[in-house]
Amino acid sequence: MPLRIGCDLDGVLADMESALVREAETLFGARPPRQFEKRTYDASSMADIVPSEVADNAPLQHELQLSDRERRALWRHVRGIDGFWESLEETEPGIVKKLAGLAADRRWEIIFLTRRPTTSGDTAQLQSQRWLVAKGFPLPSVYVVTASRGLIAAGLTLDIVVDDTPENCVDVASDSKALTIAIFRSTDVAPPPILKNMGIHMVPTTSECLDLLAEIDSSLKHAEPGAMGRVLRTLGVKQSANV
Repeated sequence: MPLRIGCDLDGVLADMESALVREAETLFGARPPRQFEKRTYDASSMADIVPSEVADNAPLQHELQLSDRERRALWRHVRGIDGFWESLEETEPGIVKKLAGLAADRRWEIIFLTRRPTTSGDTAQLQSQRWLVAKGFPLPSVYVVTASRGLIAAGLTLDIVVDDTPENCVDVASDSKALTIAIFRSTDVAPPPILKNMGIHMVPTTSECLDLLAEIDSSLKHAEPGAMGRVLRTLGVKQSANV
């Protein structure tokens, strides 16, 4: 059976952060980036399960040091930009084409997951599809998420989910049987321990993630049915207790 993989867009394949920085500087002027003191988190504290420094709005609230009012103003501005989601660059040059090549060669079924809000022009889904095609992925399947990532992963019977947001990774590991791979690029903030404790595998780049997916796929092709757990342990990849 081919692998069924759910892949987030922003932060994994698309560089939304740089686009938001550019638009924020247009509105509010350039600001010096916040200097982080690298630290770990106390997993016993519920507030530290997903620290705000690595949460989904971190570029807006921390690196850009925007107030709540400014963040709302920025998103109002972004939603008025015709075709905003088609204007983004890739997180890593050629990464979409690399994923497309692997998916075609290995017969993976890829579903792109995103919670992008509507902007001016076409729907977020259609803009995302056109962006993926332009970057080298033909006929992409894009699902605009409005519910729990974990429930979606379970409902779509995904084998693996790739995401860069800790909240989404914890959600998938908690509510589905999918293996969760987190793209954790930050070198300033240590990842929250909940990711490791839940068996979520972390890699620093999407390219390394794709290499890992290819290794998992190759190992599974030579394993007995239902042997994913043994394959993952052989590769040094932990898995959620739900798998």
